[in-house]
Amino acid sequence: MRISIATSLLFGLVLGFSAGTGAATAQAPSVSLKPSSGMAGSQFTIGWAGFAKCRTIAFSWDGSPLASVVAPASSGSVGASVPAGAAPGAHTVQGVCASQELSASAVFTVLGPTTSKPPVTTTKPPVVTTKPPVTTTPPPATTTTTTTTTSPPEIEPPASVAEEPPPPADGVLVLDRPSVNPGDPLAASGAGCDPGARVELTSDGLPVGAAVADAAGAFGTKVEFTRIEPGRHWVVADCGIRLAGAVDQTLTSSTGGGTAALVVLVFFLLAGISLVRVR
Repeated sequence: MRISIATSLLFGLVLGFSAGTGAATAQAPSVSLKPSSGMAGSQFTIGWAGFAKCRTIAFSWDGSPLASVVAPASSGSVGASVPAGAAPGAHTVQGVCASQELSASAVFTVLGPTTSKPPVTTTKPPVVTTKPPVTTTPPPATTTTTTTTTSPPEIEPPASVAEEPPPPADGVLVLDRPSVNPGDPLAASGAGCDPGARVELTSDGLPVGAAVADAAGAFGTKVEFTRIEPGRHWVVADCGIRLAGAVDQTLTSSTGGGTAALVVLVFFLLAGISLVRVR
């Protein structure tokens, strides 16, 4: 019986010593700042230690929320920024673990801007009254050499594309192409006619199209030449007033395409002859 009581007392003493040793070795919570000073808006790192069993640590700047970490380790670090409106001086950064009732704080010093101004210099530069010496040396004579250049001979345009003088007209007839090959579509448009007036289009005295002016006096129609003659041709639209516009007729040929161009040319010639006969 005495042995059992002694054993129990010894076991209790060991447990008490262990508990006391663990409580003595538990690390107190602490907060560190790196760097611990800087300008408003600058970055710094908050370090913590001794926050054992904490699921959330909330950090504040003079009591205002600054940063927080969720499910942290007992020690670690997190980045933060100095509030942009922080005044120069000392400010408290505090870390609080509400679940374990732990807290610690550190001081961050906000540096102020330099307000000293450079001294104002009022010294005036001396007035210089020295006049430059008068130079009487005549400039050296220069001999100008005239270089005779020979102009290249002027190249006259071929007679097939020589521009014909425009016919008398009251306005401009707008053509959608400056030049056409046989078979190319060509459209003309104009304005200024009486509403509903019939518009007759001719080229070199031959009819090439017709249209009726709309309520605004404008019109648009296709132009179909009854003959193919390379060169500049004027198209005249008559609707009570005369509108004129120029277009170049060209004949292009390439390897293997001569037969197709000849067929198109013959087609347009036959179409012109048929139109003349019908009229």
